[in-house]
Amino acid sequence: MKNVTVEDVARNCGLSRATVSRVINGEARVKPGTIERVKRAIDELGYHPNAHARALSGGRTGTVAVLLRGGAWRPYYSTLLEGVEEVASRAGLHVLLRTHEYLEAAQAILEEGRADGFIIRNLDEPERHRRLFDRLAARGAPFVLVGDPVGDCQSITIDNVGGARALAHHFAEHGFRRVLFIAGPEGHIDSNDRLYGFKLGLSEKGFDQAGLELVRGDFSTPSGFNAMRESLQSGRPEAVFAANDRMALGAMLQLRQAGLRVPEDMAVAGFDDAYFAEYVTPPLTTVRQPFHELGVTAMVTLERLLSGGQANSRHIILPTTLTVRASCGCRYAGHNPPIPEDRFETS
Repeated sequence: MKNVTVEDVARNCGLSRATVSRVINGEARVKPGTIERVKRAIDELGYHPNAHARALSGGRTGTVAVLLRGGAWRPYYSTLLEGVEEVASRAGLHVLLRTHEYLEAAQAILEEGRADGFIIRNLDEPERHRRLFDRLAARGAPFVLVGDPVGDCQSITIDNVGGARALAHHFAEHGFRRVLFIAGPEGHIDSNDRLYGFKLGLSEKGFDQAGLELVRGDFSTPSGFNAMRESLQSGRPEAVFAANDRMALGAMLQLRQAGLRVPEDMAVAGFDDAYFAEYVTPPLTTVRQPFHELGVTAMVTLERLLSGGQANSRHIILPTTLTVRASCGCRYAGHNPPIPEDRFETS
């Protein structure tokens, strides 16, 4: 079956191609009667506008680009994307996802006009990101950052400081006096904010900072394993707070290998509330990131910008929640809940 083109629509309704294009792209200053003629021809012929062609002619594509570094397989990203797509679907928008070399992909998407706006996970390489932000701003393409705020760019982030501070207060209530903090890479803003909040919370409870040890990892499970081993070589802390749950899991694995029990010999806590946190033994005390809410808020904000409106705030900070389970030494009534069926793959 032949694809119906703009030219076919123009011939059907007796108008020029330029006039039909203006109607399709929703441009102003088109008479209502002309709009009706074009719509009738579109319905009669079954014409579907090509988003790429509309973009090249200056029209809207109805597509938003989501740029994530490190692969969409991460549970953080999959839950965030659920929130993005939930809002995009209601708004009639399509989502274009890029993870591999996404900064280069973003440039191509921008130059080819394949997206009306961008949601960008802002993690590292600040100079390259700033160059991209400048290009987007110069082209008038709205964008929202998920992560570290940059200048006056629209951003959505979480309360890293407040979450770590709450965990510190909880550790102080347990009476711990020798505590290990497993940090992320030096210079990583999320990790540094969590360390700052943890130190702040401990100092508010009268904790002697001399009892705080710092070892760095890279947010991976093996790095948490190695950091815990390094700490055990110089002594034994009473409690461990890792800057993310995967490093906390690595610490627990090292403690098990060393013949130490969690929490009887050492308490462990993490940050994120990753999908596995409630299923490890013992279930992991952690600080919950609002992954889904991040995606929803980012997409709602971008939709407002695309509609010519304003966001509620230039820099939106979503709250985190201390989730107390058993790994810190607390009694946990929900120990090892059944795994939902949708976590299993079926053939």
